Amino acid sequence: MRKIKVTKSKRQQKIIDLLLQRTSIKTVELSKLLNVSMVTIRRDLRELQASGYVINGYGYVKLIKPEMSSNSFFSRRLARNSYEKEVIAEKALHFVKEGDVLFIDESTTCYLFATKLPEHFNNLHIITNGIHILLALSKASGFTVESSGGSLLYGFDSLVGPKAESMLKSIFAHKFFFSCGAFRQNEGTFELSPFSASVKRIMLENSEKHYLLVDHSKFGSISPFPMASTDEIHEIITDK
Repeated sequence: MRKIKVTKSKRQQKIIDLLLQRTSIKTVELSKLLNVSMVTIRRDLRELQASGYVINGYGYVKLIKPEMSSNSFFSRRLARNSYEKEVIAEKALHFVKEGDVLFIDESTTCYLFATKLPEHFNNLHIITNGIHILLALSKASGFTVESSGGSLLYGFDSLVGPKAESMLKSIFAHKFFFSCGAFRQNEGTFELSPFSASVKRIMLENSEKHYLLVDHSKFGSISPFPMASTDEIHEIITDK
């Protein structure tokens, strides 16, 4: 592909334009397309991520979807520790098999994990309470994707409440992929919302294997509502 030469003032806009045309771009490729050094491209991506426009991930960059406001709580969480979350999401793929039935929670780490699934699998049945996960998988050919239903939890962009819980109680899954607000090694996971904790608890009880996707910043931190004990977690997938 022919290199695109742009002035410094237009370079970041060109990055956004390229990402609007493609799902993601490797940072090395961006450097070549824009004819600038990796040092320069990394600096541009850090600035764009701080502004809420992109996710600067594990060797590549993604555009934050237009339906996702850059000022939303979800988008701010998505941009936080993005490199670590990308590492975790990549690791989690190794625990999925073709034909699996999966519960996936609404967390930002699980959102990144979910967006990678269509690149690696053709036949999965996914049940989620995450609005952005539903949108991301809406065009995944060969997947069966189900919403938990329920009431929208403001700020978290997740579905919770009695209707969601009733629906989830009727479904059983092979595996449950989830994150948390806090994790303490001797106690387990904790959530910021009691409604999220309740929905996740049902997913956990109705699944055979439980996979916690958690970055190092959650270890030893504090959230008020307990969800899963450490001995209920089959695999802890982290960036360390």
